[in-house]
Amino acid sequence: MFSLDRSKNDTSITLDLLRAVAAQMVCVGHAISFFVSPWRPASLPLPQNVGVLLFFVISGFLITYTLVERSKNPSYGFWQFCIERFARIYSGLIPALFFVAAIDSLTLYLTNDPTISRYFTAKTMIANLFMFEGYRGIYPNFLQWSAFGSAGPLWTLAIEWHIYIFVASLFFMVIRPRSIPLLIPIALFFGQTPAHFLIGSFQEDGVGRGLFTLWLGGSLAYFAARSSSVGYFPAATIVVCSAIGYVAFTHASAEYNLTTYPLLVAGFFGLIAITQMGHLFTSPKIQKAIGFLADYSFSLYLVHYTIMYAVWTIFPVRGPMMFALMIIVSNLIAIGLAEVGEKHHHKLAKAFNRKLLARQGPAVAAS
Repeated sequence: MFSLDRSKNDTSITLDLLRAVAAQMVCVGHAISFFVSPWRPASLPLPQNVGVLLFFVISGFLITYTLVERSKNPSYGFWQFCIERFARIYSGLIPALFFVAAIDSLTLYLTNDPTISRYFTAKTMIANLFMFEGYRGIYPNFLQWSAFGSAGPLWTLAIEWHIYIFVASLFFMVIRPRSIPLLIPIALFFGQTPAHFLIGSFQEDGVGRGLFTLWLGGSLAYFAARSSSVGYFPAATIVVCSAIGYVAFTHASAEYNLTTYPLLVAGFFGLIAITQMGHLFTSPKIQKAIGFLADYSFSLYLVHYTIMYAVWTIFPVRGPMMFALMIIVSNLIAIGLAEVGEKHHHKLAKAFNRKLLARQGPAVAAS
């Protein structure tokens, strides 16, 4: 029987490890591009792009698990889900945006960099708070905005947010038909961006292509893991063959290729199947270290690019030492931001849910 109970298997801790690894891949990949560009692989997939893809697979898996498992409780409805997602995202996003504003202000003061100044506006920040930097829908002239200042990675966050709300609205319309009149307009609005990212891209060069399709692959991996039993050696074979195949068929700057996504999903499924069989991370110290790295992975993803861009713009120093220093500095700053932000998302969600239930009573569960 499928479980994310840490006392029964290592799937949950492995998902934490994957989140941490994905964040570090994005951080290291961008550090290579900024400070040691000759190290950038010509024939291998770029780590920063693979990290983004891993985030979407993990997200599809976990959000599907959350909807299926928590909705078994009759008191859990659409608004509870939205509150949890809001607390998870905005607990990290708001501190990150203030940090980006401070660093970009310094960079502009010292360099008057046109790349930052173009998107360093109050309107752009507000649009980012409302998750419109990744919007792709029928109102492009009004709702489609760029990421705030130098915070380029925010474009993926907005896509994730629209996927969350769209998928949840569909899910609760199916299991709670009474919510249909309320959730139809929500699904119609928030479904525009996911519909685009079934096969569409974020940029004309193909960046971001099919991210919702990949997210659905992560969701499919959950149902496959839940309903099937794969032995250790077959699962390990799936992981190894998928990894080799992905590296062999995916070249630099061609990571957003729909034809290679099944390999990522298959490898992810194989890894989940292995970790369902028992405990691999038996050392409490290793478990604690993985949890520590995962706890600030979101903040690292949000702010590392701004840190590196500022240093790259202000200082002429390049090379391995600066590369290593920027990775360390980005991690340390992300740890600090997580302490005041994302690490408190569970408390925020509980507080918001208590207020929601106090105001609307048991009837809120119907939606």
